[in-house]
Amino acid sequence: MLVILEATAGPATGRKIQVPEGSILRVGRTARSDYALGEDSYLSGQHFAIEYDGTHCRIRDLGSSNGTFVNGDRITDRIVQEGDSVGAGGSTFIVHIDSSSPIPEAPRVASAPTLKMPGPIGSEPAAPVPPRGHSDWPGFSRPQSVLLSALYREGESVYAMLDAVRDARIPAFLDASGERHARVDEENLASPFLVLVPPQSRLLDVLIKDGWSHGWGFYLAAAVDFESTLRHWRPFVTLHNRSGQTVTFRFWEPRVLRAIVAAMPSGEAADFFGPVSRLLVEGDKPEVAVEFTLAPGGVNQRTLAML
Repeated sequence: MLVILEATAGPATGRKIQVPEGSILRVGRTARSDYALGEDSYLSGQHFAIEYDGTHCRIRDLGSSNGTFVNGDRITDRIVQEGDSVGAGGSTFIVHIDSSSPIPEAPRVASAPTLKMPGPIGSEPAAPVPPRGHSDWPGFSRPQSVLLSALYREGESVYAMLDAVRDARIPAFLDASGERHARVDEENLASPFLVLVPPQSRLLDVLIKDGWSHGWGFYLAAAVDFESTLRHWRPFVTLHNRSGQTVTFRFWEPRVLRAIVAAMPSGEAADFFGPVSRLLVEGDKPEVAVEFTLAPGGVNQRTLAML
């Protein structure tokens, strides 16, 4: 009998970790692990262990910095079943329990080179220089490069609005990235996080490869600093209805954002955009992005085909 942990999202996509009956396999970023995934820089050196005794398959976190998640819940030790989702570092794995296949030898993979990126920028955003082609975005596919080239322009800083309710790993990703970030409304736990994302940020690897088309949030461009951008969005998170009750306005959900922004009259759109020049959000298909810009008569909408 055999357990296979298949990477379906993130830097390790396509990897299949095979765990024969009666064995324990430690997975991490470095060669100190039994199975090294050097391409995932968000993994700890030894991140988690997977054990299969022929009856139960168990996942144990090995004191990792960013945590191990099963079906979205952060765990220290949990028995997993067929089809469960395991999140570690920037990668997501699906558990397959195969009772019919012969047991192959579990591969031991040497640490692969990791893309080197500069550290975080200072407290003030820098004006990014826009790359112009696929070759300027090493490690990204052509569709992903089209998206990134559309996102970054001269004289603007790029921010991401991210929903930790959607994926519980997001706060750990932000902390590990070193980029400047904060919860938009600290008093509302459902509030999204705002993060400044320079074009050299290693956080892009997770945001684009793992988060795009999974409803994590949206991107925005502005020529103002982090604090000004944060202050602009804070009043939109928690609103009051006619009865005086507080409600959370989840405008950062891609489906909600696409619907409300497209229908905004000019005055309402001007208030919503504020210092923001552009909004970029995933479309209803993974290969489609939608860009909104403010115009004198309301909002312009442009569909970008990521081909």
